Amino acid sequence: MLHPHIADLHAFHVAANQESFTRAAQQLKLTQPALSQKIRRLEKLVGARLFVRKYRGVTLTDAGQQLHEASRGALDQLDLNFRRVLEGQDRKRVRISTDFAFASHWLMSRLPQLRHDLDGLDLQVLTSQQPDQQEGVAIDLSISLLERHQPSSNSKILFNERVVAVCSPDLAARYGPFDNPHELLKAPLLNLSSPPNAAWHSWRSWFSALGINDISQDYTQTSLSNYTLILQGAVEGQGIALGWLGLVDSFLDTGLLCMARDEIVTSERAYVMECARDAPLHVRDVFEWIGGQCAVSPTQR
Repeated sequence: MLHPHIADLHAFHVAANQESFTRAAQQLKLTQPALSQKIRRLEKLVGARLFVRKYRGVTLTDAGQQLHEASRGALDQLDLNFRRVLEGQDRKRVRISTDFAFASHWLMSRLPQLRHDLDGLDLQVLTSQQPDQQEGVAIDLSISLLERHQPSSNSKILFNERVVAVCSPDLAARYGPFDNPHELLKAPLLNLSSPPNAAWHSWRSWFSALGINDISQDYTQTSLSNYTLILQGAVEGQGIALGWLGLVDSFLDTGLLCMARDEIVTSERAYVMECARDAPLHVRDVFEWIGGQCAVSPTQR
């Protein structure tokens, strides 16, 4: 019953607020006869006059006042919600879910250039240790360390997992030179706390990949739950850390950290970026922009 009369009800609502058919018609971009026809249809539906015409405008009848009070809240809320939807489209929201390490040591430094190149974005970065398992939140792009798979139009490999041992030049001078990987155990190790089945390299798996399986001897280790703290400790000379190439490049380029050994341990994992098949154009633009940034960084491959 309401469906064929929703436009008439909206016209009535505007006329009641404006107290003038002339101003209401202008606001609705209608002719005054077209507006009057909508009001007459609504009056026929309710079986009563809704307005009293005056010399300079209109006032509501009792029936009109009742209809206005009954419909005003719903129409105002509908208008507010609709404006929010339009504003959300204008802002071009892109919600990126990734882990703490990628957000801190790859994404953050590039956000100003991303905003410059793709103007008008509302960027939202959500961090979690398992970004591909966010629940209850609508994610536009997910970037996480996953088993490598064939890239597609909705999935890009940003860079493979390539892990080296890094430390400050001062620590390398104090404990080095490290003639073989096993000698790294002479220095304190900084360890990223993780469950046994964590989807990234640990010190144990890193040494194992180099054929060193017995690291049960006494060695100094500090475990931290945040990769940024791990790198901070390494820069301060508190220990040797595992460094993911692609995330620690700036530390190596500036000399804050150096490679304690030349060995690079790889895996079948990679930082993978994914988006939905029906992602809007502005999300696709960010998807391609991030992929392009990694493509021009050969040291991250």
